[in-house]
Amino acid sequence: MPARPPMPPLARRRRGTTDLALTRQVVGNALVVHPERRMTAEAQSMAMSVAADPEHEMVVLDLPVGVPVSAWDSVAELLPRHRRGLRLILGGRSREATALTGQWLSERLGRTVVAPDGAIFRGAGGTLFVDSGKGSGWVRFRPGRAPEWEAKRYPRPAWDEGITNAWPTSSTGMADPIPGGVWIHSAARGGPSGEHWSRLVTGMPCQPEVLTVVLGCPGEPPLSLDDVTRFWRGLDERVRPQVRFVRYGPVHLPRGESLGQALADLLDSRVVCYPGMPIGSPSSPDLYTVCPDGGLGWQSFARELGYTPRTDPAHRSTPALLSHRAPVPGAEQVAPAVYWYTPDAVLEVVQSGLWVRPPEDAQNAAAVRAEPARPEENLLAFDAGDEKRADRMRRLAQDVLARLDPATRVRARLVPATEVSREVLRIAGPAGGQLVAPAGASRAASPMSEAESVTDTVRFAPVRDEPEAEVATPPVTEAPAPPAPAPETPTPADPTAANTPVGPPAAGPVASPPAAATEAPEPPRPVAIRLENSAMPSVEEPPAPPARETAAPGATAPETEPPPAGPAKPEASRPEPPESPVPPAPERESPAPEAVPEPVSRAETPNPGPVPESESAPQAAPEPEVAGRAAPVETAEPRLQPTPDPAASALVAGHGLAEERAWLRRTLSADFDAMAHSTSRILSEHPGFQASESRSTTDVLADAVAVRLHLAERGAAVDRSLRSAVNGPHVPFARCVVSGLSRLPSHRGATVFAASPTSAQWELYRRRRLLTDWSFLHSLTEPSADQVGEVDVLVWSMTARRTKLLETGGDDVVDNRVVFVPGTSFKVLELAEPGSDGARGRILLRELAESEVDDEGRVDAREALDELATSSLLRCVERWAAAPPRGAVGESARARFGALPGLV
Repeated sequence: MPARPPMPPLARRRRGTTDLALTRQVVGNALVVHPERRMTAEAQSMAMSVAADPEHEMVVLDLPVGVPVSAWDSVAELLPRHRRGLRLILGGRSREATALTGQWLSERLGRTVVAPDGAIFRGAGGTLFVDSGKGSGWVRFRPGRAPEWEAKRYPRPAWDEGITNAWPTSSTGMADPIPGGVWIHSAARGGPSGEHWSRLVTGMPCQPEVLTVVLGCPGEPPLSLDDVTRFWRGLDERVRPQVRFVRYGPVHLPRGESLGQALADLLDSRVVCYPGMPIGSPSSPDLYTVCPDGGLGWQSFARELGYTPRTDPAHRSTPALLSHRAPVPGAEQVAPAVYWYTPDAVLEVVQSGLWVRPPEDAQNAAAVRAEPARPEENLLAFDAGDEKRADRMRRLAQDVLARLDPATRVRARLVPATEVSREVLRIAGPAGGQLVAPAGASRAASPMSEAESVTDTVRFAPVRDEPEAEVATPPVTEAPAPPAPAPETPTPADPTAANTPVGPPAAGPVASPPAAATEAPEPPRPVAIRLENSAMPSVEEPPAPPARETAAPGATAPETEPPPAGPAKPEASRPEPPESPVPPAPERESPAPEAVPEPVSRAETPNPGPVPESESAPQAAPEPEVAGRAAPVETAEPRLQPTPDPAASALVAGHGLAEERAWLRRTLSADFDAMAHSTSRILSEHPGFQASESRSTTDVLADAVAVRLHLAERGAAVDRSLRSAVNGPHVPFARCVVSGLSRLPSHRGATVFAASPTSAQWELYRRRRLLTDWSFLHSLTEPSADQVGEVDVLVWSMTARRTKLLETGGDDVVDNRVVFVPGTSFKVLELAEPGSDGARGRILLRELAESEVDDEGRVDAREALDELATSSLLRCVERWAAAPPRGAVGESARARFGALPGLV
């Protein structure tokens, strides 16, 4: 971003000193305050690289170290006059001086100031890491209050609080915090740890939801696994599922054992390992293998490998391939980790690299999938079951090789699948460098075997000097393949690995594509929940979880447009969400929307509380009982959602969910059993879904299956029924969904979906600024071109759950989906109807926090938070407008979006 013209200098005269003219200038994401015409290169570089702060004004103070205290008055007058807080970046000063500066500016300006208490280190992706020993970090200063420690890293990851200080793990081991996580290594005196510490600080990104644990240091004695065990025991159990282990240096391991398996057995826990070092963007880093000297090798196709302890019944000798990157641009995935390449061949991602094979009858499958990755070579295996097919697969593998990026291609080695796991000759060169056959070498005298590197016939220019698109790779020639060995007894593949197919995919969709050879075979439709009439779950017998409700008097209406009082909500188990304020009463009496089968339970409806005077709409009559009869058909007129009775609420009741889960398994037995198998495989590879004291393994599985059934097309009927506050069989189902969503990661930030509000809906939103949605609200973290509507609804989320892990695929798949659980409350921040010139309309909403709702259901919505949310949402609008929409929304899932929160 080009620097803006500087503001006129502000001069101040101080006693006994010369004048110091200061000015301010916006550079990148920060405001730089510096002496006139003397901005340092370091301050400019810092401002250009630091990540934007959505909650504070970022200010870089580029002042001489000896500047007197009186000069800070000039600094205070140059700072912008906003209600947002300030985040200061100061360098070259003691921790005491920094603390005094932060507190003084906070009192002087009457604003919150966040300042570093320690030395600032710049990390990858705009991260700022503050480290000067124990207790150092970012400190928050507020007028009239004591300073409070805030974080070690900016932007702050979810796991930051547990990884703040260095501590010894043994007499020779040390765990040092770094921006991206923690580094456990041998604390040998005089070792090279200082150089490698700097490399890890500047090169490895800080991922918001991933705690990277780096093990070992090149050039130091091997790290003992006891050091890792002590670190693990001191780690918060809630953070452990976010850990990803990376081997950086030597580690003491049992003979023939991999790091991941040794850790899983020792920790008696499921662990996840990176096959290399994460490099690049914090949101989606690349993974490069690590060579013995600490240098980077080739970019791994496998991203995450899951290991289970041998005591686990689900243990398999081959680790589960949890995530991977696409092997070549534009490849179409036809199965987990398998991509269509030609009508007679697929390309599979394995630990050690890639595997070109037929869609069926692959040879040596177990050995190829079990082959571990090597840091200095990328294995490109091809099927060689018979001579005719081997020649075809070899040529396809050579074509794949030519399409790889230079850094990966130069490390590649072609090898028949039948030779995998055998002793071979390996030739490798430095990534990004040149590898040339020795002068005078004669290929006729020494023909190259298939086990040798094919890169000795290709000259590559350095990666930084030659764009990938311009790299020309001449055809690779090889000696004829050796005769095929005698057929071996096929070894079955690992049936539990989520991203490892159980045997080859079916030959039909892969080997026989359409004539155009451009369209992918349609994936099988996911199992959906069975619905009838009102599209609610079908009932084979009367569901019977009894309602356990508590009645409460209506809450007193606040002075400024709060939601009216209403009946008390059932006890909720909603994770992280605030206790939602009582929603407004309906503006008019309206019948229930759909015919409902026999409900789960029946409860009396308490009288609604008084309606605030500011509301002109008449008070709605109490909802009629619906037990044993169908509800009236809903009118098309929009209205505010009524408050559900405890028996009709999706929030988890205080008595637990044993009856609801039993009802789910009994009533939806066929759909449940069909979905449970694939779901259990997903859960087995994610530690966050393991059983706990409050939930058994079967309970966790039932909740996860409920989520997957709800994300399918017919789950929309459950959403519609919840909005009308009627009782029915959708209630126990929805409660299981709420419980399952609690295990998924939360999303804090902007979400968006498209809608087409009617004039009546616009009018409701103008009159009602505080809303509660008693159904599931679906939104996206990125705009999608698949959505239709002339209005963008942007919601600032605090507790919405990301559903990527449990998406069902097919027409129901949604990239970047998040779901707000029932009972979430929102405040309307801004309304803008579509313009006559074709300009899109906009609705800005903010999810209300727990601290903004008192025990009586009244809302104290804070204007400062409104301003922060509005600013952040508008910034996202600008960012999204500059880039094309990303992510797909399946055809059958598009109807799940577009419902305005709080309305029926």
